[in-house]
Amino acid sequence: MKTYFEAYRERLERNQADLFNLANEVLKQHPEIEIYHYRGDRFVQGLIFFNGENINSIHFHEVPYRWSGCGYDEINIAMSHRGGDNVSMPFTVEDVISTFKPVTSKNRDVKTKFKSKEDYLKWCSYLVKYNKEV
Repeated sequence: MKTYFEAYRERLERNQADLFNLANEVLKQHPEIEIYHYRGDRFVQGLIFFNGENINSIHFHEVPYRWSGCGYDEINIAMSHRGGDNVSMPFTVEDVISTFKPVTSKNRDVKTKFKSKEDYLKWCSYLVKYNKEV
């Protein structure tokens, strides 16, 4: 029987592989898209996509084991895909491409929205560009 930490590490490895596979597929089909992730994390748990001045993201949340991102439903809440310990990547390249929003729609804080992709990347200086060979 696996310990909690062994299962946790397996989830992180599996989710990172799923994220990188999706990133590579996005880049194969749409090389103009830029992809970023958080700097310094041992395992990548989310990706941020830019297509010009438009933004999209996908993240895995450890508690309660769910994926989020790729658009909003009718009441403007991020779509979530919940599952058990073995929840798999629910998003496709088409999901990423079809649900971009203007970066100016993102809140920097309660009163301020981002002005541009450059403003977003400056404010989020902890992001690094994904540069896996396609």
